[in-house]
Amino acid sequence: MQETHIDEAFKQQSKSRAILLSLLVVAVGVAVVLGIVLTKDGEKSGKENISPIQSETETPVEETETPSSEPMQNSDKEFWETGIVEILGEALPADIDLGYTAPAFKAQPNNSAETITIDPADGTVRLIGFFAHWCPHCQREVPRVANWLAENGFPAEIEIIAISTAIREDAPNYPPSDWFRNENWPGQVLVDNADSDLATAYGITGFPYWVLVDATGTVVHRSSGELTEEQFGYLVDLAVSLTPQVT
Repeated sequence: MQETHIDEAFKQQSKSRAILLSLLVVAVGVAVVLGIVLTKDGEKSGKENISPIQSETETPVEETETPSSEPMQNSDKEFWETGIVEILGEALPADIDLGYTAPAFKAQPNNSAETITIDPADGTVRLIGFFAHWCPHCQREVPRVANWLAENGFPAEIEIIAISTAIREDAPNYPPSDWFRNENWPGQVLVDNADSDLATAYGITGFPYWVLVDATGTVVHRSSGELTEEQFGYLVDLAVSLTPQVT
C-alpha cells in the first residue's frame, strides 16, 4: 500500500512538471511572437520617418545651388531677353547685296525697359552684329570680339551695336543676357522681339551676322559666319574709314 501511494505521488509530480513545462514553452513562444511583431512595427515606423526627413534635407540643397550659379554682381538688376521692337523703315532683302538703305528702328537694351531709337541716316557710321545664344559660331565669336574690344577699345568715330536675337528658352546657353555678361561684352546689347523682327528687317542670312552702315544709312558691308579677331579688326578699320571727314 505504501508503494502504491508513492507511485501516485510521483505520477502527480510528473504531471505537474509537464504542465508547468508546457506553460513555460507557451509563454516563451508568445514572447517570441510578440518580439517579432514589435520589431516589425518598429522597422515600419522607422521607414516612415526617414522619408520626410530626407525630403526636407534635399530641398534646401537645391535652393542654395541655383542662386550660386548666377553672377552675384548682377543679382540686383533686371534683364530682358526679348523686348519691344518697332521697324521704322523698309526692310532689307535677305541677300548680301549692298547699296540699300538700312531701316531705322526702336529697341530695348537688355538692361532697360525703355526703348531707344537707332537712325542709320543720322550721320553716325554703325557696325551692327546679330547673335543667337544657341549658335556655336556665335559662342566662339562673341568672346573673340569682346577680347578685341577690351584690348583696343570702342573707336570713338563709330558705333558698334550687338543685338541678341532668335531667342529660344529650350536651347543651350539660355538666357543670353547671362551669356553676354559672362563673356565680358563691353558695350550695350539690344534685344530683338520674340519673332526676331529686327533680324528679319536687316535681312539676316545666318549667324553671326554683321551689317556695316555708313553715315547716310547705306549698307556698305554684310557678312554672315564666324570671324576671327583679325577679320573683325579689319571690319572696324573699314568702318572708321567711312566716317565723314571734318575739314
